[in-house]
Amino acid sequence: MARPKSLDKRNAILAAAIELIAEQGLSVPTSRIAQVAGVAEGTLFTYFETKEQLLNDLYLTLKHEERENMMRDYPFQASLKERARHFWNTYVTFGVNHPDKYKVVTLLSVSDHINEQIKRLGREGYEALEAMLQECLGSGALKDQPSEFGIALLISLMNMTTTFILQHPAEAERFRDAGFTAFWHAVTTV
Repeated sequence: MARPKSLDKRNAILAAAIELIAEQGLSVPTSRIAQVAGVAEGTLFTYFETKEQLLNDLYLTLKHEERENMMRDYPFQASLKERARHFWNTYVTFGVNHPDKYKVVTLLSVSDHINEQIKRLGREGYEALEAMLQECLGSGALKDQPSEFGIALLISLMNMTTTFILQHPAEAERFRDAGFTAFWHAVTTV
């Protein structure tokens, strides 16, 4: 009879993957991930059949954590600007408070390793945020552009803001406010 899988070992493997991918990129070998996790490489493959599965599960884990942070205390009844600001602040704060996780989820988001089904699952639960973004994009300078363009602009500005805050932590509030103001003026006439 096979031994039951340990949640602690699985979490140790995911934590090691985050640490090493943040340092070395997606090409880090599974043997190194297993070593840092304190398990045999064969044990890693007991939890994740392939490196692709490890990366896909890691992506989903990080997207779920990111979503939980963004949706916690989301002001559903607030003004459009307040909802957009909450989204902005929670995304940037997640990146600043968890730079390794932020770096890894950003790498995985543009990676060919993540399959389309996993990308769809990673978008689940973001419906309120997507509706808010559509509302923003539908009223301003980008209203005649594809929504993907506006969303890419938003993500680029949030990533740039996060990077600046990580490089200049003493000016976090200044960069967080300036980045949001730039986004807000780009997408709305409100």
